[in-house]
Amino acid sequence: MEKKLENISKLADDIVLTEQNERKLFIAYKKRIESQRRKKVLMRGYYRVAVVALAMMIMFSVNYYLQSPDLVVYAATGDKMVQLRLNERVNLEKQRTPLGYGYVLEMSVEEGSRYYTIENEQNLNADNIFRNGNKIFWMPDGMNSINFRDQDGNVIKIPETDSSTLNIEVCNYDGKMVERITLILERRDGQCSVEMLKK
Repeated sequence: MEKKLENISKLADDIVLTEQNERKLFIAYKKRIESQRRKKVLMRGYYRVAVVALAMMIMFSVNYYLQSPDLVVYAATGDKMVQLRLNERVNLEKQRTPLGYGYVLEMSVEEGSRYYTIENEQNLNADNIFRNGNKIFWMPDGMNSINFRDQDGNVIKIPETDSSTLNIEVCNYDGKMVERITLILERRDGQCSVEMLKK
């Protein structure tokens, strides 16, 4: 075993580098180390940018989905009013209204804002929906009473319906629209419900 060590030792003695070769090896090694450092720094930068971008996306998403709406809608479900959530269906219970028996919704907006119902073709069977201040009444059974007449004295007749759609816009104190929602009112198998969608 000692003999092998001697041979290896002699082999190492035979390797001789000139000063110029040592300098070339040192410079090549130094460039490789610097290149590796630059890659690590660059990768750290990419990771930081990716983490910041992901955090911002999460923050904006959470802010969008959790922000309190400018318009809050409550639905009468018996003796209590329940706040509607976006894309959530709530069953309604028949209530006594100034127009007879129907279904009641109540609107609430932030101070300084106002809301109004949009009158256009996107509304479905809007004749069955009435507004009195912040209250909205849905009368899916229709109306045909001598107590309700138009300005010319004709009896107002409103047909029965199983679904109505109402579009509502909320404006701030400057009159700029800040929110638009749609209320889908439906009757299925005798049960009436409301769903709020955001546009």
